Amino acid sequence: MFLEERLEFIDSLPSLPKESLRTFMYEPASAPLHDINKPTASVLPGTIDAYFPGVPQNVIDDVDLCKLIMQNAASKKFPEDDRLFEWYKYYVDGLANLGWVIQNKHMQETTLRKIGLTMDMVALEVARGLIGKDAALLANIAKKAVETVQSSQKSIEIFDKEHKLGKQAKFDIAPVWLDTAGSPNMILNCISLDARESTRGILFWKSTKQSTSVKTGAVRTYLNLKTFSLISDNLYAKYSANSKKFIDQLPDLDF
Repeated sequence: MFLEERLEFIDSLPSLPKESLRTFMYEPASAPLHDINKPTASVLPGTIDAYFPGVPQNVIDDVDLCKLIMQNAASKKFPEDDRLFEWYKYYVDGLANLGWVIQNKHMQETTLRKIGLTMDMVALEVARGLIGKDAALLANIAKKAVETVQSSQKSIEIFDKEHKLGKQAKFDIAPVWLDTAGSPNMILNCISLDARESTRGILFWKSTKQSTSVKTGAVRTYLNLKTFSLISDNLYAKYSANSKKFIDQLPDLDF
């Protein structure tokens, strides 16, 4: 894709919502200082980005913004629960237009046979085959991140912005790390399951059945830094101010 086409694509994307969530009436707090040697996480609507040690703050900001913008665009284009496959394709294709290199994209239906599953455990099962030896580290980061979100009213409201109780719940817990070239890598996933067992939403869901049917899409991807550097100024100019309402960076995670 030519640079002009990428810039035209950014211009065509919808703005972020202007409505304020109740927690945004509070005085805004400064983002916690991030120690690059520690894992951390960010909360977006329906999403927890789990950052491995070694990821700097500027990369965290880039990843969060890319995902927020394209999730917003996909949700406006395909708001219906039964159009999840189309939502996912549009989301992934849009990220590719922003510089993410994606080798394949597809969703599948699968069944997890275990009682007591939580959302972080489901995400780990989806990502395990793509993340290999780092699965144990992801399990610890994801579990701690979910617990931290559960204890923060602001984080809960951001995460649950588009969720409705008694519905199919769509969520993403995405591990992000740097490769040897310094490029951010990510397991880009989308998980949808029936969360009607929970009266408090997917964040507090725990399966009580012998089996749980889930629709999943997961692919390993990385950000082409050269491509992204050519469009990042335009991206931040359009979205930076309003995006802060929909991203909550958590304190560094200790476990």
